[in-house]
Amino acid sequence: MNIQRLALAAVTAATAAFSAQAAVVTLSNSTPVTVCDMCVVNSTITYDSHLLLDDVNVSIFNLRHTWDSDLVIQLISPTGTQVMLSNRRGASGENYINTVFDDEATQSIAAARAPFTGSFRPDALLSAFDGQDAFGTWTLRVSDVTAFDNGRLNSWGLSLSGVSPTQNVPEPASLALVGIALAGVGLARRRKA
Repeated sequence: MNIQRLALAAVTAATAAFSAQAAVVTLSNSTPVTVCDMCVVNSTITYDSHLLLDDVNVSIFNLRHTWDSDLVIQLISPTGTQVMLSNRRGASGENYINTVFDDEATQSIAAARAPFTGSFRPDALLSAFDGQDAFGTWTLRVSDVTAFDNGRLNSWGLSLSGVSPTQNVPEPASLALVGIALAGVGLARRRKA
């Protein structure tokens, strides 16, 4: 019986060594981009590791614009999935300053007033990215769809939460322990038979 407990403990330890690792990654881009009148601009962030996503939040740290309802703001994943963050919100108000788009926020961007500061639920759910690999280039697309006003995207960022699919390889001593434990289980079963 003690051999079986030892075997179970060894197998449990080996399984834990192979389990995936949870992570939260924060990335940002502070290269200014002019949001010209009646144009579409893209700003990108590249993530060079693999992460199976379970939550994505977007921060617009500083987007200056003199008429927020001219703007359509989208996030595009490396796989091409597009999520509408804000579609012509804010009427004649100005700016997105420290604006966080988060599915779990209590207030919707549709019900808020510019200037947008704080956490808001986007117009479409960011959970559309759940299960995707974060590896690659993320694009924040800002479209100015009405004449007479322009602005500047100064900085934005991403918070990516998920599980790294890379497995930890157990050390040789752990593998040896598993082997000995399994051999012990085999011997214990043979004696009972």
